[in-house]
Amino acid sequence: MTTRIQGKPNPIFIGQHPSVMGVRRIVAKAAKVGFPVLITGETGTGKELLAREVHQASSRASGPFVVVDCGILAREVARSELFGHVRGAFTGAVESKDGLVEEARGGTLFLDEVGELTEPLQRHLLRLVQEGEYRSVGSGEVRQADVRVIAATHRDLEAGVEEGWFREDLFYRLNVLRIQVPPLRDRITDLTLLIEHFTKKLQRDGFNIRPFSVEARAVLERYSWPGNVRELAHVIVRAFILAEGNRIRVEDLPEALGCALQSDNPDEFYQLSYKEARKRNADLFVREYLHRALLSCEGNVTYAAKRSGIGRQYFQLRMAEHGLQAGQYRRRKSDS
Repeated sequence: MTTRIQGKPNPIFIGQHPSVMGVRRIVAKAAKVGFPVLITGETGTGKELLAREVHQASSRASGPFVVVDCGILAREVARSELFGHVRGAFTGAVESKDGLVEEARGGTLFLDEVGELTEPLQRHLLRLVQEGEYRSVGSGEVRQADVRVIAATHRDLEAGVEEGWFREDLFYRLNVLRIQVPPLRDRITDLTLLIEHFTKKLQRDGFNIRPFSVEARAVLERYSWPGNVRELAHVIVRAFILAEGNRIRVEDLPEALGCALQSDNPDEFYQLSYKEARKRNADLFVREYLHRALLSCEGNVTYAAKRSGIGRQYFQLRMAEHGLQAGQYRRRKSDS
């Protein structure tokens, strides 16, 4: 999926937590230069919002902001989508077509989930970032690009370099300016601001304003938010749709939020195997279970999966769903 936005005001990344203020300082500095930016963080933290902020505050703000979802680019046509093709380059190429790099000319090319790109595409992207040039599929002509590249990922690209699925040279080219987006659970003091933001948005959409009850607010504040700000937005929308009284009650919130707080002795839960834990409360504790398994094995996914009694591939899939990265659990040389 691609999105092209030009001349549209950028939504603000909401928050006043010190970690957010630190992010804002980097955004302001990144906007003044044209170097690539790498935005990392869990799924749902607002990486695209920050990319838009960099674009809107830069000298390229009047140009297009083109979003490329690298996770759903079809491998067969991905290079053509990005770099274009000439007539006759492949079956079905009845006419020449510009790619997204050309579409973003004068603006910003935002590569969301850049860690999902195949090795051949990584190689072509390296040339674009490093030399500022590219070739359309089927063409021998070298074209000059006029784009600012911003990439984002929830995956651990440093681990990808070590494991061989992400190019080291491309990583260092993208990692010139890095913005690490904090998860919502680490800036829970921003919850009030975020609730106000989403409530005002719903009010503009025609919903009646309903405050959260004290009990409902307590549930929101104590929840770990594995889906981050995106999950919070969905919870608030759902609550406004289902609420019937003047206030939003605990009963109007998803059951998962309340159930996640009901374990009197959580340590006993995590001593179970993954399958046993899942039987008790479905997905409610999955993120914490995976977190503790990785912590105990210092980020060794193979060992963590084996101890949990599930396959490595399935374990990695669950990690991706919950925005967990093996690299954050590994001991650095400086720690040993």
